[in-house]
Amino acid sequence: MKSGFWLLLGLGGVALLHVMSMSMVGVMYESHVQPERGLMLALKPNTKTNGARQIRGVSSSYYGSNSGVLPALSSSTSSISSSHAAPSVLRVAGDHRATRLKAAIFGDGGAWQRQNPNEIPQEVDNPLDKLPEAPRSTVDANGMTWSYSRTTGADSSKPTIVFAHGILSSSYSFRDALKILQRDGYDAVAFDWPGFGETSKPAPGSSFSYSADDYTAALKAFLGEIGLNDKPVVLVTQGFILGQYGVLFASENQDMVDKLIILNTPLGRATKLPDPLGSYQGFLKGFAFGKKPDAGMFHAAGGPYAFNYTDYQTLQQPYEQSEDARIAFEAIMESLDWNSLLKVVDYSYENFRKPGLVAFGTDDRYLELDQALSWLETKPTTTKLFAFPATMGHFPQFDFPEQMIETITRFANGEDYTAASEVAGAGPESSGGPDF
Repeated sequence: MKSGFWLLLGLGGVALLHVMSMSMVGVMYESHVQPERGLMLALKPNTKTNGARQIRGVSSSYYGSNSGVLPALSSSTSSISSSHAAPSVLRVAGDHRATRLKAAIFGDGGAWQRQNPNEIPQEVDNPLDKLPEAPRSTVDANGMTWSYSRTTGADSSKPTIVFAHGILSSSYSFRDALKILQRDGYDAVAFDWPGFGETSKPAPGSSFSYSADDYTAALKAFLGEIGLNDKPVVLVTQGFILGQYGVLFASENQDMVDKLIILNTPLGRATKLPDPLGSYQGFLKGFAFGKKPDAGMFHAAGGPYAFNYTDYQTLQQPYEQSEDARIAFEAIMESLDWNSLLKVVDYSYENFRKPGLVAFGTDDRYLELDQALSWLETKPTTTKLFAFPATMGHFPQFDFPEQMIETITRFANGEDYTAASEVAGAGPESSGGPDF
């Protein structure tokens, strides 16, 4: 009966199923003006609570007291509750920009601009904008031109920290992190992976195949070209697919990595690809290819806070400027065997013997803390788990870069990263701690 039904369904039915899948993954967006940061994109409803998303200043808010710190958990920890209680919410009411945006996170970039063609977003100062940007540079490595930012005026006695972004992102996501590290005298690098940001985007079928092996080999060449082949670094990796390639690189090149910090990266073998990434896998993937991915909305939907519109535009810009960025992204998704990648990361990390830290934003809309805990059960005890005390989502570098850097530098320097946070500022909530 089922087979007969599918035969009768035909192409029209497949199209109908595609529309149904779009409605299932679709979300409602609202635009708000936040006093501290200007126009924000907010997701409604919250995918893990029934409330709207919270709005706060990225550098002026600290959710909760220091008592909210979750002690680091070793691989011997067997379980912890990760149910998400609905947080209290700060909303901006009565603003003329509070118009719902019926935009699915699925392959169609620029939804905000299309639905608000006459809007001129109000922008105000980000407090971290008072700090100077880390200089931008390029270098040729592995047959490609790499674009990256690197801090200046570093204290040679401090460790070098290298940031690797995830898919649909770029080194721009770590710009505030590098400002803080530059102020504090660290040598820090944030690079664009091949196919993303301002780094070269080789044509599919060239010598660069957009595979995991090609990416890890290319990263090794890049680090050598910028003088880091003989100085082990603290590698910080985050996000889907490319973030996992960062974990693979550390496992395969332990002579180049002194310590590894994994920020909200898929680890457990049961992890599912969220949309829009999941739309490029399975029998409906033909409907996704050929459309601009909405990188901005992918970031906006990953956590509990409204998203800065300037950040949205910057992350979406490569896909608006040329087809090369879309083609590079699709090349990765075309060659991706998701379940195989999860298994390879799982297996390879069992041999990682350097200090490691899984630093997790517990309000991640894409990943569950339970998956990281289960993953750690079979991993070396030199790797610990730490939940950020402030509420953070899939992109801690956007949600609260000050506290993220505090944890990173403490771990990099061999200090107690579970100690009470010294980050200044008071958030709009009276309670805090991890959102379990």
